[in-house]
Amino acid sequence: MVSTVLDGSEPLQLITAVDVAYHGIRTSILSGEFEPGMQLKLQNLGDRYSISLIPVREALRLLQAEGLVESVRNKGARVAPISLAETIDVYRLRLVLETAALKLAFPHVDDELIQALEECQRDMRKIFAKDRIQYLALHQKLHFAIYSRGGSKWTMKLLGLVWSHSDRWRRMALPNDVNAQTEDHIPILAALKARNLRAACKALEQHLDLSVKSLEQTVLAVPRGSGSGVSAGDLRAPGRR
Repeated sequence: MVSTVLDGSEPLQLITAVDVAYHGIRTSILSGEFEPGMQLKLQNLGDRYSISLIPVREALRLLQAEGLVESVRNKGARVAPISLAETIDVYRLRLVLETAALKLAFPHVDDELIQALEECQRDMRKIFAKDRIQYLALHQKLHFAIYSRGGSKWTMKLLGLVWSHSDRWRRMALPNDVNAQTEDHIPILAALKARNLRAACKALEQHLDLSVKSLEQTVLAVPRGSGSGVSAGDLRAPGRR
């Protein structure tokens, strides 16, 4: 079976039935079509993708390994619930990985990249109110355009995995205003333009910290017992006040 690309940097080749099921289910989970806690019935999925149950089982096994699906005894598979405590943990990992990726990429940052990033930011602002899904795709494109300059395929693969989890939350916590601080990448781009690595790392840290605060506020706004599959868990990460 062809390995499935997680980081979105290369075209996904849908060759086997497992690939079809894996990519289809994964996309539906990340887009929110398959909500947290939703039961994933083999027959329904097989019918949806016009494939047999064996590749569906294998796709669910792969997604379980990623943490997007979980197996419940006597009930089968379901979309993994969302826990804020776990998501904060993902953001901690993102900070470590993205800071390392930024440092790897920094020697390879040039004016051409800066211009492309600024254009991507403009495109994000234009599409924000029209298509939130495409907006988030552009958001990832902006970040990954920087990190890919480091040339580390494993870093990109790991980033693709953790971004998948944090983006499930991002779709819930996306603000209504494109001018919100969480959507502002100007400090990061300005630091890169000035070729100031320390400032760029600090701007990235602040960017992620603002996202975590936005997530916390979103969870506090979700009514208890709403059936959303969202779990507040520990509303504050250790060390946060």
